[in-house]
Amino acid sequence: MRLAHHLLRHVSGVFHFRLIVPADLQPLLGRRVIKQSLRTRDPTLARWWAYTLGARYAQIFAAARSRGSAMAKEPMEDGVSVPPKRRDVQLRMGTGNEVLNYVCEVRADGSMRFEAKDEADHARMMAALKEAKETPAWLAQAPPPPSSASASPDVEGLAGMIEALSASLAQSLSVHAAPVSPAAPVVAVPSRPRAIGLAADQWLKSIEAETIRKTLTIKSAAIMGFARHVGVKKPMHEVQREDVHMWVEALRASGLQTPTLVNKTSYLRGFFTWAVQAGHYPKFPKDENPAMGHVVFRKREKLKRKAMGFRAFTQEQIQALYAPEALAMLSEGARWGALIGLYTGARVSEVGQLALADFTTVDGVPCLTITDEGEGQSIKNEASRRTIPIHPDLLTLGLMERVEQLRKKDETRLFSKVKIGAVNGQGQWLSKAFTRHIEAVGITKPAKGKYGFHSLRQTAIQTMKSAKVPLEWRCAYVGHDLDEEHVETYSGEYGQREMLEMVAPGLGWNLNLGRIKHQIALFE
Repeated sequence: MRLAHHLLRHVSGVFHFRLIVPADLQPLLGRRVIKQSLRTRDPTLARWWAYTLGARYAQIFAAARSRGSAMAKEPMEDGVSVPPKRRDVQLRMGTGNEVLNYVCEVRADGSMRFEAKDEADHARMMAALKEAKETPAWLAQAPPPPSSASASPDVEGLAGMIEALSASLAQSLSVHAAPVSPAAPVVAVPSRPRAIGLAADQWLKSIEAETIRKTLTIKSAAIMGFARHVGVKKPMHEVQREDVHMWVEALRASGLQTPTLVNKTSYLRGFFTWAVQAGHYPKFPKDENPAMGHVVFRKREKLKRKAMGFRAFTQEQIQALYAPEALAMLSEGARWGALIGLYTGARVSEVGQLALADFTTVDGVPCLTITDEGEGQSIKNEASRRTIPIHPDLLTLGLMERVEQLRKKDETRLFSKVKIGAVNGQGQWLSKAFTRHIEAVGITKPAKGKYGFHSLRQTAIQTMKSAKVPLEWRCAYVGHDLDEEHVETYSGEYGQREMLEMVAPGLGWNLNLGRIKHQIALFE
């Protein structure tokens, strides 16, 4: 987050105002730096204080220069002294709206001076100003007037102005701080309380082994960023929904868009869930995770994101991409990866990480499993974990024969040359190879959106939909989450053979399987 001028954020998350005194005034005021805690972690409130204090100190510095000048005179315009502007001011205070009349003197340097009759009247005036939300009481206090008896600066008076302003600020911060209600709920203390910074480190270490490096870096930036926002030393169990909300607002103010905010809050939800299990945070109901509900995709944002996302291929483009002579331009591994992606609609990372152990036979039907149980494997969410029947066209092309050949060579993965633990996952190589393949075939970029390996997933889903494959089966096949009311439609009722009968007809691409298989045989 970009901070306002003169605004610093301590490691605890509390904001501070810091101002360097101009060099020519440092000997006069007896200090080089002015620093004051603002006693808030709210960036919006902190920015308000910073701007207000900056303006106020600018007035003090202007007054200091005026007093130090050899010509300590009243402000002049065209050789005529400009008297202070006076105006009548009415203040209301108390439940009875008592009206208090005062004269406010606004000087040429921007400072103000209220005229009160005596100490009691002054106290009532200050109380009324405190009740006026638009102007803090300390802001109405004008600096002491310059001495007309001497042209030399009143050093003690100027230094006192700064001290008075700092003291008034501290008092105002206390006045404007939200009072703690006696009826406020007591924060439950978990079984193993821990500072949020330490808890964040522990969580990141717990997911390190099962998370690819790029994703781990992204999650670390989100969680540690939140910890720094609230203060790394703050007890984890004291973090509330309001803290998450202010963090999200600060990120949005820094220019981050809704998709990024959605991702960051989703990581934070996982962190809070883990913290409950680890005993660092009080238990909460299922739908009351402190990180839930802060960011929502608006309809317009959803439409824009959909328009700029991956586009499905047309049947003509599929024929061009999978023509035998076109596939011959791909490497052996990329060729099989492209074919599996077309017939399964699987994500590129799911295809790239396939192990030979993931190919099994269930009730006589050859199947492949998308899982995170193998070395270097991961899944997007629980719905992504699935076992699906292998399409008959892939069997015709010899996919299971290739699996058996690799097993005889004591290989363990379908794409044995892929490095485990790659920064962007085990599907990056396939994504790049297929993108180059799209360009080599001559498919131009669409007017809106883009083409890539993920376009195969879009194509498979839309093709099954056009073929009237039921929604429940489509979601089960490609690993999409589904509402509980739909889950019951297929869960525990149909097997792999039934899924094959429902899905396979919807993924008929009319490819020249004979020539493609011949091309594959030439390169093996």
